[in-house]
Formats: sequence, C-alpha cells, structure tokens
Amino acid sequence: MKDDSLIYEFPDESIPIRQGDIFYPLPKTVLNLESLVTLSETGEIAKKSWLSLFEEKETSIVTKIRCVAGIVATQDCDAARDDPIKKPMISFFEIEPFNIVCTESFPKKENFPIWIGPICHRNLKWFYLPPDAELGFSEKMAVNFHKVIQLRLSDLSKNVEVLRKGRLNKIAYEHYRECIAQYFRRYPYDEWYPLNKEEFVTYNKKYGNVIPPKPWQL
Repeated sequence: MKDDSLIYEFPDESIPIRQGDIFYPLPKTVLNLESLVTLSETGEIAKKSWLSLFEEKETSIVTKIRCVAGIVATQDCDAARDDPIKKPMISFFEIEPFNIVCTESFPKKENFPIWIGPICHRNLKWFYLPPDAELGFSEKMAVNFHKVIQLRLSDLSKNVEVLRKGRLNKIAYEHYRECIAQYFRRYPYDEWYPLNKEEFVTYNKKYGNVIPPKPWQL
C-alpha cells in the first residue's frame, strides 16, 4: 500500500471499489446518432443513423475511443453488488484539468490559495482535486459533474490493481458526496423573474439587452 498524501489515500487492490475512488485510464466514446459507422458480419462498413438501426436486435459499430480519468459516482451500497448475473454498472464523473472545467478566470499562483475557497462555495458544477505525483496528477484537476461514463463493475474489479490510482480521504470524500447531492438538487430558474419592468430594464442592460423579458416586464 502506498503512503497517503494530501487529500488522497491509496487502498490495496483487495479493498472493494467505493464512491470517491479515482481510476485511470478509462475508455470513453461519444456517439454521433446521425452518423454511426456500422460493421456487418461480412465486414462491410457503412454509415447509418441511429433511428434506422435501433429496431435491429444487435449492431456492431466502429467508433473513436480515448482514455480519461474518472471518479466513482455510484454509491457504496451499489458498488458492492458485484452480481455476475445482473452485471451492475459503475458510474464515473470525468476528471479534467482544472483550467478546462472551471470557467472563472484562473488566478496567478500566489493568489490561488485565497481564491479557491470562495470559488468552491459558489460553484456546483465541479469538485477541485489538487495535484499529486503519486496519484498521477501533475497539475490541478477537477471532477466535471456534467460528464458521466459507465463501465461494468465486474470488469473494473478484475483490473482494479492497475486502474484504481487512489481514493479521496475521509474529509475530501464527505465534501465530494455533499457536492454530488447539491449538484443534482439544483433548480434551474431565470433569476430575473421577480423584477418589475423598471428593474428588469436595468438588469437587462448589464447583459447587453439580450435577455427575453417575462410578460409582466414588457
């Protein structure tokens, strides 16, 4: 077992997979439903739309695939059910470089320690992960709650020694768990809806007069 560092722990391969485990490399693909490259049993390749294929019992396709890092999103109780019959799936949030996930202006190095606290309180879309050489993070990273991939638990369990790089420690895991809950509890709304006509005009001016008014703001 590796030495623990920063906010990470390094469990032995005998320890079951749980929420907050960090894996790399994981396969990810994005399908274009309008143009799927299909492969017939005789080796013929063709481009077809998903709507022309979905009624077929089974179809083989050719697709691009890339390696990504991911953190387990599935709750512990579900991650522990390695049923060979049902073949449960494990969901991951993708992990990306912090400056890609965070849309706020990235501060200079000396200002980062002061900046990261307030920005984490305001955001609900990502979770900050500090760099750690032992984990394989050479730069600041972030969990992107917008991007989810799924893989079979049985496949992950067979390869956990190689794929699992570490996991969040107790403090970070509790924070991560609450961030997931907050993300899925979000209620999307137009923040200008309670403004009267005059207030809306002022508000809209700030954003270049491109915001559509509500009926009572006309």
